Amino acid sequence: MRNCLESPVRASRLAAELGLTWEGDDVEIRTVVPLSSAKPQALTFARKAAPAELPPHVCVIAETRPPAAAAFLRSTNPRFDFVKALLVLERLGRFERASEPAQVHPSVVVGPNVSIGKGVVIGEGTRIEPNVTIADNTRIGKDCWLKSGCVIGEAGFGLERDTDGTPIRMLHFGGVVIGDRVEIGAVTTVCQGTLVPTVVEDDAKIDDHVHIAHNCRIGKKSFVIACAELSGGVVLGECVWIGPNASVLESVKIADRAFVGIGAVVLRDVAADTTVVGNPARVLERKQKG
Repeated sequence: MRNCLESPVRASRLAAELGLTWEGDDVEIRTVVPLSSAKPQALTFARKAAPAELPPHVCVIAETRPPAAAAFLRSTNPRFDFVKALLVLERLGRFERASEPAQVHPSVVVGPNVSIGKGVVIGEGTRIEPNVTIADNTRIGKDCWLKSGCVIGEAGFGLERDTDGTPIRMLHFGGVVIGDRVEIGAVTTVCQGTLVPTVVEDDAKIDDHVHIAHNCRIGKKSFVIACAELSGGVVLGECVWIGPNASVLESVKIADRAFVGIGAVVLRDVAADTTVVGNPARVLERKQKG
């Protein structure tokens, strides 16, 4: 699934379907994007106040109307209504699906029972062990190693609850981008992003039984060791070490060369060259810059 609609949907129609107040121009919505990538004929949302400057012909779901919004849907819970809006847009306009065949370099070694989706690109020298699943629109670089049973690019656990507690799943469009010389361990999952890709940069090494949630970014040469879990939106810098069984709270940033100890539960950002341990994680050591 991609973030562009096969048929545009008017802002007024979307507002009516969602039961929201609509103001401004009756924009044709043709795509969905994060606020940071707002563009004409796109639907986006603002958790708090939207910026004063936005591209023309953009539609925003927010609590208060941004001065520059061409179309505005007033919401007391913008993220929740955005998640509902994706389902409405899928029903009314249908999001595009990948249709082009996978591009797999002739040198790639593919084991038995491997599933490769549409629109996938896999670079030369990569090795894929048995029973691997690679979902649509995944990009994998050169000389990578995907070990048995790993799952790359399926939708993550992005859910919001309705007013009665019923969970509503957020559609995912972001895909996964994997750099060169990356290793993905056996029975490891790398979920695709919601609106932007989940990214694993060059020379990163991911051990067995690891879970990497949607919208994470793993920096170059970083290690994520067995049974660790990175929640949605976690960002690792370069040469980070995440210990076995560690858990990192959503949207936490762990800077370059940081070291997260075995079983640590990281609830806050970690500075560069810092070692954290424990539950909740606390600073054990901070290297002095020489």
